[in-house]
Amino acid sequence: MDAIVINQSKIRIAQELVAKGAPPFPRPLAWWQRTVPVWVDAAEAEDGRIVLTPNGKFADGRQEELTRVGVRRDLKAIKRYLDRHYALDFSDAIENA
Repeated sequence: MDAIVINQSKIRIAQELVAKGAPPFPRPLAWWQRTVPVWVDAAEAEDGRIVLTPNGKFADGRQEELTRVGVRRDLKAIKRYLDRHYALDFSDAIENA
């Protein structure tokens, strides 16, 4: 497992955001690239799912080589990051790859 795959059709949006006119999923790749932290790369798979992978980058410009332990740590951090979006429910959308 070295990436997290998101099936956008399974993401649920909180009703208060829908009432305010929030656009539904799927969202374009550019939205994901703007939304994820600097240490995560967002790409689109051939089937349209979003693939999030750790890249070893830091906000100050440093780059570290990721070991298997580092990848696992960052994958857990990506899941925590997604869980903090109170208005988006990723529970059924996340698939491990």
